[in-house]
Amino acid sequence: MKTKYTQLLPALTLAALTPVVAQSTDVDTSASNYKEGKFSDYLEIAETAIEANADDLPEKFTSRDLFSVLGFENIASYAQSSTPDGSEWINKIRLNNGGKNEGALKLLFDTQHKGLSVPTMAPAGTDLALQLSLNLSGIEPLIAEIMNTVASDEDIAEFKAEMAKPVPMMEMTNSELLQKLDLRFNLVIDLDSNEKIPTPIGAYDKPHVVGRIDGAAWAWAKAGGQLIGLTGLPFNKAEANGVTTYSLPAEMAANFMGYSPVISVDSNKDQIWVASSPEFLTKSSDGKDTLAETTAFKSTMAGLPKEGVSMTYMSKDFATFLTQTIGTFKEGGMLENAGEDANAQIDNALEQLAKIQNGAAQVISADTEGILLSERNVQNIEQQMAEALKLLETK
Repeated sequence: MKTKYTQLLPALTLAALTPVVAQSTDVDTSASNYKEGKFSDYLEIAETAIEANADDLPEKFTSRDLFSVLGFENIASYAQSSTPDGSEWINKIRLNNGGKNEGALKLLFDTQHKGLSVPTMAPAGTDLALQLSLNLSGIEPLIAEIMNTVASDEDIAEFKAEMAKPVPMMEMTNSELLQKLDLRFNLVIDLDSNEKIPTPIGAYDKPHVVGRIDGAAWAWAKAGGQLIGLTGLPFNKAEANGVTTYSLPAEMAANFMGYSPVISVDSNKDQIWVASSPEFLTKSSDGKDTLAETTAFKSTMAGLPKEGVSMTYMSKDFATFLTQTIGTFKEGGMLENAGEDANAQIDNALEQLAKIQNGAAQVISADTEGILLSERNVQNIEQQMAEALKLLETK
């Protein structure tokens, strides 16, 4: 499906784009726009969008096949609310599937990684924090389900043969590797206003970056050393208390725009860290002065669940940065060839970014009843749906 049609379903795609939270805060039944009903209400809208763009689907692959793969077929009902908070909205959508996740939803929710990790990993002042859990053990049967519908016997046999092939350096097949990959990805970006980085379109606050993968240190133990060797870079290796650190000589920072990339593998905690500098790695891993403790984060997360499996957070400062950067692109004529529809969407995004007062955040969680999607947004659910429908009408 083309991107503008997927926007028809913010209620559905929110799960894939937002964080996951435990049910400490649920749908607001007292909200004036509280709504509940059969999930088929949403699927009917989705089906209309898909049928309008059926040429983009594989041959013999129907909308019902798509819903099955996504895991929507067993969602019986929904409830939603949008509660005003100043100029922003706290949006909640509950999808009731009896706690039985199917299709792609199993990849997101059937994971060993519980709880929100990135708020206590990110240093105070962080501008963008993302967290996503992904259990890849279900990806092979999911692909097989799709192929059984649209692929030839020859293609299916080729896929099975590929899954049975050994993975270099890993001492297991592709299928066996996927069965072991239950991961959590964490990403933090902090814009440093005290240091500028030059670009072709001007100087910007220097971003400090750190990423952490949870659940893959065992894989690094098998192949990490060889991967480091393949980079061709003169990494220094240091080991202490179950932590292996790879760093580059300080004099090489000039080759990386002032950055000194560092990799740290903690076998005790099953974590792989990648940071833009040793200093920012320490700042992110020492557990002191974290994002979770800041007023900005608490204000943005007010009304949202405090626990879950995935989340996103964007500060007011990052929204301003995006507005200024995209505005510079537009003023410089760099978006002129993007097309009328794309520019309309860019203008709409700029309008929404300008309205952010606290920050923006999304959280996703699952319990024995189903899934809860929560967000702080400058639009309520009905406004988002109306804009999505308007996009469909422009086809």
